[in-house]
Amino acid sequence: MNTYAVYKTENYDDEILYSAVKKHFEVHNIKAEIPENARVVLKPNLVTDKEAAFSVTTNPRLVFAVIRCLRDIGVNNIIIADCPGGALLLFSQMQDVYKKTGYDFLSEYAHLNTDFESSDIETADGLVNRKFNIINIIKNADYIINLPKLKTHNITCITAGVKNIFGTIPGLQKPAFHAKYPGVSDFSNMLVELAATVDADFTIIDAVDIMEGNGPTNGKKRYLGLTFSGKDVFGLDSFVAEILGVPKNQVPTITAAEKKGLITSDFTAVGDTDFRPDSPIVLPDLKMAESTGGKIVARLNTLFVKLDSAVFMKYPQMNSKCIQCKKCVVTCPAKALSVKDKKIVLDKNKCIGCLCCDEVCPEGAVDIRKKIKKR
Repeated sequence: MNTYAVYKTENYDDEILYSAVKKHFEVHNIKAEIPENARVVLKPNLVTDKEAAFSVTTNPRLVFAVIRCLRDIGVNNIIIADCPGGALLLFSQMQDVYKKTGYDFLSEYAHLNTDFESSDIETADGLVNRKFNIINIIKNADYIINLPKLKTHNITCITAGVKNIFGTIPGLQKPAFHAKYPGVSDFSNMLVELAATVDADFTIIDAVDIMEGNGPTNGKKRYLGLTFSGKDVFGLDSFVAEILGVPKNQVPTITAAEKKGLITSDFTAVGDTDFRPDSPIVLPDLKMAESTGGKIVARLNTLFVKLDSAVFMKYPQMNSKCIQCKKCVVTCPAKALSVKDKKIVLDKNKCIGCLCCDEVCPEGAVDIRKKIKKR
């Protein structure tokens, strides 16, 4: 039977985080899970080079607490690895990303990976994707600890354990997946198949400060004061949605995992399981999650989301915050963005609505608009 844990974690103080992570380790008996002399890879969310205060990336103090707990049980070969989107790595070195996100101090306690060599990994029978190309540092790990940041997401509604695994794909290959799977359902199914293939051993979710609204990089910071954990990443995401009052059928990665039989209702929940947010989590496009009751409203809201997704396509419009860094132009998988007369312009006929531009924009310069889909 799967076990999911949620513990109140008041802030990012080192001792408070250490105490919380230690409880997560103990409830899942992680000491018995990790073999002697294992190469343990920590996979945080470093989607962009913003410091922890923006609640875009996994807080480095949480990663430090995980390292401390690993050292307590005799693990010394620890590697921190993520592969941000191609545009970020084209415009800066990974060492710069570690520095700007506050991770550079962790080099005293773990190896900060800068090697993005990759190779194919075969998937299980019956999956749409027959193989994935992932960075070797993940492929060759003896034990993987997935450390996502809990945020809302303009495609997957929320990003937690499953979506964080997308960071195992080399950054320059990510736009190709958006181009191949422009639809929300197909893209989410791909994410689920990738997560099942990588098969992270343990997940701890940073939900002390989260991002709500139009995440994953340009939403609003919100305090929750929680950390979540589990060995089964699919069930854990579903558990998180339940605790936060987010209708699960609005989260396409949860829906895709359920269809594949990867989520079971037979589980044990431990810790501060009675927690509920004092107000609904603001979802992308200001759709509100129901934190208490309201099943009829939740169902109507879900129906609206499905109709909205079927009829309309989201597209970007640059606002006055744009500094013309061109990260969006480089990232766009459909080549729908270009520079004309010193402005970033969009070819709506080419746009596939993936909103990668919004994800990589460092200035929050992307406003999201809608247009009726073509037949």
